[in-house]
Order: sequence, then C-alpha cells, then structure tokens
Amino acid sequence: MKNLFFTISILLLALSCKAQGPIVALDTYEHNILDGSYVKDLNSELNNFVGTWIFTDGTTSFTLVLQKQIQTFNGDYYEDYMIGEYSYTTNGLTIVNTIPLLNNAQLNLQRNIGGRYIVKGPDHNCTDCLPNERRIDLYFSDPNREYLSSGIVLRYLVNETNPEKITATIYVVGNVMLPYESASSSPSVPYGTYLMEKQN
Repeated sequence: MKNLFFTISILLLALSCKAQGPIVALDTYEHNILDGSYVKDLNSELNNFVGTWIFTDGTTSFTLVLQKQIQTFNGDYYEDYMIGEYSYTTNGLTIVNTIPLLNNAQLNLQRNIGGRYIVKGPDHNCTDCLPNERRIDLYFSDPNREYLSSGIVLRYLVNETNPEKITATIYVVGNVMLPYESASSSPSVPYGTYLMEKQN
C-alpha cells in the first residue's frame, strides 16, 4: 500500500511538472516554443498598443480598436496576444466596419486583426527604424475581400505624447490569387502607412 501511494505521488508530481511549461518572451522563435509553454509579454510591450487609434486626413478616417488577451491557450501553448477590429470611411461612406465584432464573445480569438509577432530594426516596412527598435506584426483580414492576405505592422512612437501616436503599416503578404478578373488586389483599407492618434 505504501509503494502504491508513493508511485501515485511521483506520477502526479511528474504530470504537474509537465503541465507547467517554461515562460518565454514574445520574440521567441516559433519552433523553439515547447508545448505547454507560456509566451508572455514580459516587458508589457503589447500594452502600448491597447486602445482606440484614429487616422484622419480630410474626408478619410481609419480607426483601429486593439485589445490584449492574457495567457490564451492556442491548442499547443499559452500566449499573450493582440486582437482588434477596424473601420474605414471615405467621403462620408463607410467602406468597412468590423468594430462591433469585438463585443461578440463567441468569436474568441477569431478577429480581423490579431497576433503577437515582434519585428526588430529597419526593414521594408520601416526604413527609419533604429536597429533595436521593436514593433508588432499582426495579420490583417478584410471581410469584403477574404482572398487577400495582408498584415499590419504597428510602431509605437516613443517621443509622441499628448496624444500618444503609432504608425500602422498595412502590407501585402505573399502573392495574391484573384478569384475573378476584375477583383480588387487591394484591401478595403488601402496599403500604406497611417499616422494614428490615441483616443481617450
């Protein structure tokens, strides 16, 4: 009986240790993340982007609403994660507005903006970025043109306060296969960089 109790205790201890994977940083390479790990926003980098951000230019308005999800299980490991929705209006006409979807709890992480991928230094989306400057790269889905594959890189402008500012660069990911000849190869929000101000 004593041996059985000892064996069960050791087995439970081993299982509990396996269930508690290591905590790793957001920029950990995907193939280095063990099942059960927690990809954590150790330096609260995602917090800079939480909130409502607006770009306006004459008759055009682009709004981003971003939220941070904490320790969400993705089927393999836990992760801190950004989700969001957006709207785009030009000449008084709303081209796309997915912001109401944020109130739909059934969608869980299935949003039109999401991810946690950290990019560093200058690249094609930020030629004036400093070598150690960190930005967040998210997927950017267009419900009007689901055949497109786009991303959005968010850059927090450290020296811009009152109001806080970010740039949001929407870019094409990979090659586009148009479903029919006259289909648009651009998302409802045109590709490019938008200077956005935080709303209180």
